[in-house]
Amino acid sequence: MYSLYVYDKSFMRVGIVENIESLQWLSEYQDAGEVKLVCGATPKNIDLLIDGNRLYCTDQPESAVIRETSIDDTEKGAKLTIRAVLSAARWESRVVMATENIVNAEAGMLLLAEKNRRELPGITAQKKGFAMKAPTQITWGSVLEGERTLAESSGLGFREVFDPRTGQETFEVYQGTDRTSGDTYNGYFGDDIGNLADIYILRGSADWKNVAVIGGQGEGANRKVVTVSLGKYEGDDRRELWVDARDLSQTYQEATPTGETDANGTPRYTYATKSYTDKEYEEMLKSRGLEKLAQCLQTLEVDAAIGQGLMTYGKDYFLGDIVPLKITKYGLLISARIAAVKTVYESTGKKVSAVLSDFHIQKEVFNL
Repeated sequence: MYSLYVYDKSFMRVGIVENIESLQWLSEYQDAGEVKLVCGATPKNIDLLIDGNRLYCTDQPESAVIRETSIDDTEKGAKLTIRAVLSAARWESRVVMATENIVNAEAGMLLLAEKNRRELPGITAQKKGFAMKAPTQITWGSVLEGERTLAESSGLGFREVFDPRTGQETFEVYQGTDRTSGDTYNGYFGDDIGNLADIYILRGSADWKNVAVIGGQGEGANRKVVTVSLGKYEGDDRRELWVDARDLSQTYQEATPTGETDANGTPRYTYATKSYTDKEYEEMLKSRGLEKLAQCLQTLEVDAAIGQGLMTYGKDYFLGDIVPLKITKYGLLISARIAAVKTVYESTGKKVSAVLSDFHIQKEVFNL
């Protein structure tokens, strides 16, 4: 059984929500999720559930910041509906103040948070040592947008872990566990054991590209052009993609805080122009090409309902994990990532549903 506590803007616990009818908690591996709460519009709830306060569910690792409240008062009674965003969404309100040169994905994700916090409450976790490379530029835009870009290109996830004892929030980068084999294997989702149903499969190569030709800065003969491939392809199997990467500059801005602030308390920065070496710039262009090719792979889409029988969320698999799907009717063994999880708490109990992504065929007994 869970409890739903409320924390104020000072991260002090101020109460517990009563008369809950429904709580929907959506967590996402590579983005900020959201929450919807429906409860009785009691004086206590109305006083607690105000814009900017936080919801903390004892069944979840993150807190959610209230962004909208509404009261529906009818002859059947008064209901209060609350919409909130998980705390990682706060990074939408911080701008990357210069061009950041990213090589290691985890280090870059932590750097974006640490350099652009600007009094946003919380701390940044230490590196765990993930080796994924993501040579790229993150230029201006929101920190959240940059975090999503690096997460999607590296396979890492991010979140704000909430400590209910202190109210402290810690921005961390983490990696889902591959549970398709070995010591981490805890079972599978399959139509043969009754925890995989409503199956839809789409396969095709209409949009498949396997070679990227990337154009960087410059004009005419001076334009920097590189090529990157997913393998050796010839004839009709070679499918090229043009990538215009003029936005990737060989020079970039480096921002340094002066330690001073303006009249509104906004930190001041000084800016210096830096340059990448030719090799560094080529690596960034190739990385952009691989990002675009990843969006043009051979199509494999699977839509299926995974049940909680035999495999239980929070015990056998977690957000971000890679799990096996066994579709015996069509002779397929597929791996898929748990990209998002929606947990619905109602009086009848708890229901968990997952969104799957990153499908890969591990074994195929016969063609569709």
